[in-house]
Amino acid sequence: MKSASEEFCKDSFDKFLANLLPDSVMLWHEVEQRDEPPEFYLVVDGTKYAVEVTQLMQKVNVGTKKPLPVGTIRDLLQEFVADEIESVARDNDYLHGAYLVSFSKPIDNFANVKTMIQGELLTYIQSTQGLSNAPRKVVYKSAGQKCEIKKIHDRENKVMMGGPTILKWEGEALADVRQLLDSSLGEKEYKLRNISSPKVLLLHDKYHFADVEAYKSCISSITSLASFHTVFFVESNGKGLVLYSQNPKWI
Repeated sequence: MKSASEEFCKDSFDKFLANLLPDSVMLWHEVEQRDEPPEFYLVVDGTKYAVEVTQLMQKVNVGTKKPLPVGTIRDLLQEFVADEIESVARDNDYLHGAYLVSFSKPIDNFANVKTMIQGELLTYIQSTQGLSNAPRKVVYKSAGQKCEIKKIHDRENKVMMGGPTILKWEGEALADVRQLLDSSLGEKEYKLRNISSPKVLLLHDKYHFADVEAYKSCISSITSLASFHTVFFVESNGKGLVLYSQNPKWI
């Protein structure tokens, strides 16, 4: 069974080609073995293409064994706010009002300070349960990494999360894009090295700090580009476009 990302990118590319080549005959074949590349084969007008999918995402070093994707960090913090703040306050019957817990950045070694942050957040919620709103309180701060809480109103009982935010200046984002493309294409070039069919790479954008123009400006400089017939970029809204193709009809 393919992942949601793989199916998402496949559907985007399928719609793109169907719109671009309305008279062509296209047939998809899913590769069943998870450890056997590629993810799919696509036959277009009798030509068989090997289709591989990869995600473009930034990873952050937060003191774990290896860097984590920004999305994973957000998911872990959201789980912490939902399961260890809101649920605990609700179960102990002192969640009376709406609260916003904000993280300015991913927190290094979060596991080491998690219990302290949880205690501070729950103490704030318990002590402000009788108020309609309350001033913001910083419960953790270190090297630009900050966690704070604020009671917003008392019309509903919930705890929401804001952040963490990672800002990029244009040059930094462009450098990231070049590195993401270089590593992704290089890894897939090696993975597909024994495949003789022309290769199509679908890139799922989960970086979110650069627009498609940045990818278009960098793609021609990637050393492993010539190994691929087509490189297709899929945005988070499902829209896609060809960054590179050896077939001018696909551009």
